[in-house]
Amino acid sequence: MTKKSVMKMLAAGKMSVSTRAAVTLSLVIGLLFLVSGMAAYFDIKRQALDEALIRLDGQNRQVAELQEGRFTRLSAAHEHAKQLLLAELAEGPSPDDARNLDTLFPRDRRGGRRSSDLLFDGGRTPFGYVRGVGAYIGTEPDANQRALILRATRVAHAVGEGIRPDLKSLYFFTPDNTLIMFAPDREDKLGFYRKKAPGNLDFQQETFAKISTAALNPSRRTRCTPLVHILYDTSGRTWTTGCMTPVDWNGRHIGTWGTSLLLNDLLSADELNGLRATDTVLVSAEGMLIRHPRYTLQSEAGSEQLLDLKQTRDPQLQALWQFIRSNAGKTFLGHAPRLAAHVSMRTIKTPGWYVLTIQNEDVIQAGALRAVARVAITAFLCLLLQGIAISLLIRRYVGRPLARLTERTRILTRRFQSDVDFPTSARPELDEVEQLGHDFDDMAEKLTRAHLNLEQQVAQRTDELHRANVELSRLADCDTLTGAPNRRRILYDVEEKLALQNPRRLYMLVIDIDHFKRVNDTYGHLVGDRILTEIAQDARSLLRDKDLFGRIGGEEFMALIETSGPEEAIIVAERLWSGIGKTKRIFADGAAGQMTVSIGIANAHGRSSFAQLYAAADAALYKAKHRGRDQCVIEEADTVN
Repeated sequence: MTKKSVMKMLAAGKMSVSTRAAVTLSLVIGLLFLVSGMAAYFDIKRQALDEALIRLDGQNRQVAELQEGRFTRLSAAHEHAKQLLLAELAEGPSPDDARNLDTLFPRDRRGGRRSSDLLFDGGRTPFGYVRGVGAYIGTEPDANQRALILRATRVAHAVGEGIRPDLKSLYFFTPDNTLIMFAPDREDKLGFYRKKAPGNLDFQQETFAKISTAALNPSRRTRCTPLVHILYDTSGRTWTTGCMTPVDWNGRHIGTWGTSLLLNDLLSADELNGLRATDTVLVSAEGMLIRHPRYTLQSEAGSEQLLDLKQTRDPQLQALWQFIRSNAGKTFLGHAPRLAAHVSMRTIKTPGWYVLTIQNEDVIQAGALRAVARVAITAFLCLLLQGIAISLLIRRYVGRPLARLTERTRILTRRFQSDVDFPTSARPELDEVEQLGHDFDDMAEKLTRAHLNLEQQVAQRTDELHRANVELSRLADCDTLTGAPNRRRILYDVEEKLALQNPRRLYMLVIDIDHFKRVNDTYGHLVGDRILTEIAQDARSLLRDKDLFGRIGGEEFMALIETSGPEEAIIVAERLWSGIGKTKRIFADGAAGQMTVSIGIANAHGRSSFAQLYAAADAALYKAKHRGRDQCVIEEADTVN
């Protein structure tokens, strides 16, 4: 049969459906393969490139979110320290300040004062157990300065303990060259400030001090330095950046809270564990290079000439700065011709930095081509085998079965006509495939409509059940007034902790609000409920994320904390006691005051159940109440005020 005769038979319609299908497939399969192959090639190449960009953007987003979270926590810690310091300064100097200053910050023969070894090594002070603190005092302080130094030391230790290990340091410095730092994990044990600093140390011209002044920071917000040498390293090999939050008192700048981040700590290995052959770069909004894996290296001096992108002569860094300026203030994902790379860029809002994830265009292109090649080979083989199989089998498995299937469809439609109103009349102008398709279209339309309706009903019921289960779970586990975990939930969590963790490190704190009944009797239960909710929220914010907290009942709350020993447990309890007790409460009709708490502390060692541990902590609480309230008591130990 010639090609011409085949075409004539097709035009005359004398072929059966199976014959026409086989002949038509033979004529178009070559063209179909060519067109499909070309379309698949370009589509897969585009998809591979898009997927590579998505992975690149995902890594960039992860780095940006982790950094934003870190700087947000840093800024919040500074603000918390600032408010605590201002609250303590409002109480004015103490008659004991001079004696306490001489004890904790003895005079140094080189001039000024240095912190005692006790403040870093750990020990009892007039304001509780303190460790990890080193200080340099450049000039002899007056009464107000003594009060500032002692209060700042206490706040630095209290807040610094709460932000570890995420942030490794917290320090406070003043315009008269006093610096108090909490950094218990420093390998040098803060030896420069405690031992080695000269008597005439002046750091007011350092970048971290300048950005704290009203002239350079009129908004008095948290600002971060570019990459600079750390203060005590004269070799110029230790690079760091720091964020500073100024503190003003009665319209006067009295000091600044700060936290430093070493270059190697800016991005951890986990944050960079992603795509191969990528560079993660940090640049400040002012054009200062903060981090670049090929230009900023720790323990390497001489990089100053590369840090200012506005002045650099390096062509790659010049191209980088031109790219950032062109896309400043927006998120970018795509190809950067000047960098010969694909780039994902975002802004880290708190420090105002740009984070860029850069991958060479050849790396992404090679990955896309590998994906295209694999898919193209697979598609070619599959299409070839499919064409051969169809050509061999279509006549045997389509022609005869098709006629039988058409007749059976007629029978099926007649059988279900009364139930779903399927069409039953044959249409002579249609061939067997078209008639079959017509019947199946009608059937599919009705079945699809019924199926969609059923799916909608099932989805609606499922969603209602899910919402009900979520609400039941919340009601079962949470105290409806304060939102804190209720006694049922906290009992379960404590039992689980006791079973899984070292009991020597676990301490239970039972917290009772002193004279709470007076609030209800004086101002009513609505005010009492609000005060109860506020104190619950304050207590939760003063605890660490890993600590358990819940409401036992009435005005009594409970916390389970994991510590290194009784000293740390007392520190946490003191933080709760002080933070709650010093907060001003608004009652009603302009009336205000403070609500104190009594806290009982007990160790879980030798107590395998909630009931045993709670009984011990409750006994300690009873002693605190018996001794006059507004204090912390740890089992048989002396009262800690």
